[in-house]
Amino acid sequence: MRRLMLAMLVGMMALGAMAGGGKFTVQGWFLCEGDSVTLQIIDCDYQLLYEETRAASAEMLELSFDLKDAALLIVDDGQEGYQRHHTVPAIPGDTVLFYMEGEPYYGLGGSQFYIDYDEAVQAIEPQAIELFEVDAHSDRYLEVLEKYEDALLAYVENHPEQEASAALLGIFADDETLEIGHYALLEQVNNSVAANLYKSKLPAAKERSLMMPQY
Repeated sequence: MRRLMLAMLVGMMALGAMAGGGKFTVQGWFLCEGDSVTLQIIDCDYQLLYEETRAASAEMLELSFDLKDAALLIVDDGQEGYQRHHTVPAIPGDTVLFYMEGEPYYGLGGSQFYIDYDEAVQAIEPQAIELFEVDAHSDRYLEVLEKYEDALLAYVENHPEQEASAALLGIFADDETLEIGHYALLEQVNNSVAANLYKSKLPAAKERSLMMPQY
C-alpha cells in the first residue's frame, strides 16, 4: 500500500513538472515618455494572453499573471530608439524586477533567471546596438549581423548551464544559431520551461536551413 501511494505521489509530481504553470510577477519603476505604461504578454505562437495599462507613477509597479508556459513580456513605456530590455522572457514561477539604469535603459533583477538573463543581454549589447543602427540595405549589414549572431552563440556556448541561454536563443537567434546553439546546452536546460521559447521554432528553423544553398 505504501509503495502504491509513493508511486502515485511520484506520478503527481511528474505531472506537475510537465505542466510548468504558475504565477509570473513583474515589478519595477518605468521611465515613461507618456502618462502610462503598457505591458503585454504573448505566447510562443504570438497570441496575446494579457494586456495591462497603468498610469505612470513614481511608485513601484507590481503585477502578477497566471502562465501555463514560457511566454514573452513586452513593455511599452513610450520610449523610442534602441531599447535593451523592453522584450523579456515571461517564465511562470519567476519574478522579474525592472530598475532604472540610466535613460533609456533598464537593468533586470528578481529571480536568478533574470539576473542571468540581464548578464546575457549585456554581453551581446554592443553588437545588438551596432545591428540596430546599421542600414539593413547597406553593404555592412550582413557583416554586422554575423558579428551579432556570433556573439550570441559564444555566450550560449560559454554558459550551457544557464536557462537564460535557452531564452536568448528563443528570442534573438537566427535559424543557424538556434540549430547550433541548442546542442550546446546541458540536458536539464534543454528540458527547462525557458527552452520552450525556442522549441516551437526549431522544426521550421531546421527546414529552412536545409533549403539554404550549400557552398
